[in-house]
Amino acid sequence: MGEHTISRRNFLAGLTATGALAAAGALAGCAPQAQGEASAKSNDKGAAQSSWRDKPEMPTDIAETLEANLVVVGAGNGGLVAATTAAQNGAKVIVLEKGGNIASAREAIGALNSALEPDHIEDVPTLLNHANQTQAGDANMLMYKTWAEKSGEMIEWMKETLEPKGMLFPFEWHKPDDPHAYYPAMCYNPCLDEYNPDGPNYGAYAHLEVMNEVLGELGGEVLFMTPAKMLVQDDSGKVTGVIAESKDKGTIQVNAKNGVIVCTGGYGANDEMLQDLCPGNSNWCALRDSVTEEGDGIRMALWAGAELEAGGACMIWNRAILPDDYEFDGSYQGGDIFLPGSQPFLHVNANGERFMNEDQCYPMSYAGGANQPGHFSWIVWDGSYYEDIEQFDTGGCSRLFPAPSGTAFNADVYDCEAISKEHLDSFWLEPRIENGSLKKCDTLDELARAMSFDADQTAAFKATIERYNSLVAAGEDTDFGKPAYRMSAVDEPPFYAARIGGELLVTIHGVITNTDSQPLRKDGSVIEGLYVCGNDQGGFYPHNYPSNFTGINAGRTATFGRIAAKHALGVA
Repeated sequence: MGEHTISRRNFLAGLTATGALAAAGALAGCAPQAQGEASAKSNDKGAAQSSWRDKPEMPTDIAETLEANLVVVGAGNGGLVAATTAAQNGAKVIVLEKGGNIASAREAIGALNSALEPDHIEDVPTLLNHANQTQAGDANMLMYKTWAEKSGEMIEWMKETLEPKGMLFPFEWHKPDDPHAYYPAMCYNPCLDEYNPDGPNYGAYAHLEVMNEVLGELGGEVLFMTPAKMLVQDDSGKVTGVIAESKDKGTIQVNAKNGVIVCTGGYGANDEMLQDLCPGNSNWCALRDSVTEEGDGIRMALWAGAELEAGGACMIWNRAILPDDYEFDGSYQGGDIFLPGSQPFLHVNANGERFMNEDQCYPMSYAGGANQPGHFSWIVWDGSYYEDIEQFDTGGCSRLFPAPSGTAFNADVYDCEAISKEHLDSFWLEPRIENGSLKKCDTLDELARAMSFDADQTAAFKATIERYNSLVAAGEDTDFGKPAYRMSAVDEPPFYAARIGGELLVTIHGVITNTDSQPLRKDGSVIEGLYVCGNDQGGFYPHNYPSNFTGINAGRTATFGRIAAKHALGVA
């Protein structure tokens, strides 16, 4: 393959405005992406008054018909893996992308037991049992087992495919020194051209752009601004193509000889679907990262006869810092991304009371606060916070201190020079102190006033601090059971507090498929010619996202995208 054309420092500069926002938002699900645009799209009721479940009429005014072996809907983490896999096997591939550029890459890719890391082998049954408990027994363990057994091959393939273009694949295997902590070694963080374990790692979101280069060299084609609208089926119910709306040509039909792979990212930007399927998960979010993910793939699969898994769930970060006057109004706007919100500092509710073990996976921590008065919590820490963060030793996208084993979780999208106290202060803390959303005071009484606590709430708050500090000193949380190494006293001024709500990253509830990514009807039969991957695919997280499985969502998306492409083409 030829030399890549994406330099590490001009990667973002070369994107469109929307693409740059998407790339910036990739870090930890991170910066909210084009919120005004997302709101306008999802709240526009114009021609979309009918239920999202209602199947539209098949259009008859087809302006152009295209032919391909494989049609992929969605140029993202699953779609580009599927398309590139197919193109490498000689297939003619057409990718239909709703947006104007490649979707944002996820920088943490979860893959198990690869030949790239022979010293870090995880026991698969242990992982499966942990995942099953996390999902209260409702997840499809065959799906987890398939990912666990085939993700290693996927990441080996990805490295072999992208390394000639300059992509590197550093691996974060470090986990806290705690016998009760379960953090399987599985996180690859692709970056372009060079890797610095202390940061910055420029081009940490470049691997999909680089993969798109490879796809183009193999003859694959991506049609941007061309959202898929419906699937075409023959009399037997087999999917034979896709109806799409081209910005330039109008309604087009793309026929697929070998199959259609749908991976459109879930329905995080579709208010109607959110309220219908998972209102309890998403009502108390002040941010969302979804822009074009309006449930297109799930709806098309259901219209073709597929079954949606029961329930409904979202991956929600505990990272939205709220301004003083914020009220949840269903707009998913108004908050500000605040990565330190995922650190396991003390949380109190609106009455100054502690209410949970703060060392939870992100959605559980968010849910704990959402179930308190006002549907938020206050996160509280003191002047020794950076030493505390080092002690907490959180992994993956919450990491704010370099991992002893490697991987610096930061990129040039945040214009930072390293993961350091200076960066933490200048990028995360000082701007929020200036705008008033982060409180910084010399005494706890002053902090309580800044939090608008009345006399009773202030008394409760100070009693909570006293009690919490005594638990820290004793080395055991006899109230809620938080591990001792994730506890830190609040006794050294200055003192800090921030009001935290939810940031909706993606939906994680989708269509029921088999382990080949083929969707199933209610009677268990396969819908031939159709494959569903990524956040459109069910089976993994009916209740909760296991954030200690760092990178699992991008990893399973890429793994099943590759599985789907190979199955559609009949290759091993």
